[in-house]
Amino acid sequence: MGRILVVGGGGFIGRRVVAALAEAGEAAAAPSRDVFDIAQGATSALAEQLSGIEVVINCAGQGRDARVDNLRAAHVDGPTQLAAACKLAGVRRLVHVSALGAAPDDPSRLLASKGEGEAALGQVEGLEICLVRPSLALGAGGAVGDFFAALAALPLPPRLGPGSWRVQPLHVDELAALIARLALAPEVPPSVEAVGSEAMTTDDLERDLRAWLGLGPASFLPLPRFALAALAWANEIVEVGPGDRELVAALERGNVGDPAGAAAALGRPPRSLGASLARAPATIADLWRARLYFVQPLLRLAIALLWLGTGAVSFGLFPVAESYVMLAEAGVRGPFADLALFGGAAVNLVLGAMMLVNWRVTTAGLVMLALLIVYSLAGLTLPTDYWLNPFAPILKNLPIAAALIALIAMEKPRRRRAP
Repeated sequence: MGRILVVGGGGFIGRRVVAALAEAGEAAAAPSRDVFDIAQGATSALAEQLSGIEVVINCAGQGRDARVDNLRAAHVDGPTQLAAACKLAGVRRLVHVSALGAAPDDPSRLLASKGEGEAALGQVEGLEICLVRPSLALGAGGAVGDFFAALAALPLPPRLGPGSWRVQPLHVDELAALIARLALAPEVPPSVEAVGSEAMTTDDLERDLRAWLGLGPASFLPLPRFALAALAWANEIVEVGPGDRELVAALERGNVGDPAGAAAALGRPPRSLGASLARAPATIADLWRARLYFVQPLLRLAIALLWLGTGAVSFGLFPVAESYVMLAEAGVRGPFADLALFGGAAVNLVLGAMMLVNWRVTTAGLVMLALLIVYSLAGLTLPTDYWLNPFAPILKNLPIAAALIALIAMEKPRRRRAP
């Protein structure tokens, strides 16, 4: 094992940090969360795994409370226990990724939890700790970057507030280079504001991302503050990216800092967002990702409502007697007809509900696709009137199948547990 360990090394920032260290000639360890869980593992067990490690970099974190994980565990309890394990193992330095504006009393739950974590680490003695405070860490594959790229890719990009809210984003590659430098430096400051070389407005941010995607200039769609708040509230329910009310409030307050600390650590001024984006030109996959960002949840919702609707219709909204006639024409009668009608309706309701709540979408989609094939093959036994009907009730299975395949293809892979 090398002398550096990266917590969260498989994440958006952590992967780049591992690569930046490798470029500097350091082979960092990056254990998975199943192996090294700072929130759940025992301090002594974590310390044992840190034997021989000189520097620990904590890139672990999350954007909002989830069903299982929560902000306090990720940003307060986890880092506190990690620091204790570092002291026990004799680790020399802990580089901790926090957030610009983090404060225990901040109205944002995210920034408040980050602030509580910083306060807890401030009580630790005998361990060199450097806090890295990014503004917006942008880049392909990151939650915030993908969200803003999707906004920028819309035909009429939405104007956030007056369009003059100020941010100071730093590309994730620049952030990773900064963190790697801090890990390897002989001495480090207590904290560094990881911001770009200059502040920019949210309008400018969307313009830069739109240009990076290869799209021409477009007029902004003004969004009144109440409309923006309503959309952010709705997004907290459907969870399409990080665009919740807390992000809107944070943007409204402004999120800028002093790049001098980052410049000192890097040995040069941090690159502007535009310059960083130019170093990694967007591909067609980046453009597809941006354009499909809001299409994917819309497609999932449409499929969910379709299957919930068909289940409800089969349970009696459509005359049951006529359903039995259709089944008889396909050769299904007696108890098998009951099973096909009501059992199929129940399965449709379950699959539709799984899609609606965004639970095991790939599994539900594959089952839907298999059932669609079965339904279509069964439809071959029906009279030709069903195929020649102007509303094409059976032929519509083809675009539905294509939509299911597209939805499955766009679904993120589930995190696999270590053996």
